[in-house]
Amino acid sequence: MTELEKVQRRVRTIRKIRSGSELEGYRSTDATRADQRAYARGAITAAELGERVRQRYDI
Repeated sequence: MTELEKVQRRVRTIRKIRSGSELEGYRSTDATRADQRAYARGAITAAELGERVRQRYDI
């Protein structure tokens, strides 16, 4: 899988997550969206994204 394909896959994943949240009546915060963009670019891993969200919301 090329780097471009990996980025496209991560972008699709984030879009699905956001769509699911919006269907439930929620919107992610600007900070979470910034982390999601970092994940989509490949700057952080999915595990790091999850950890940031858990730390932010103390869960």
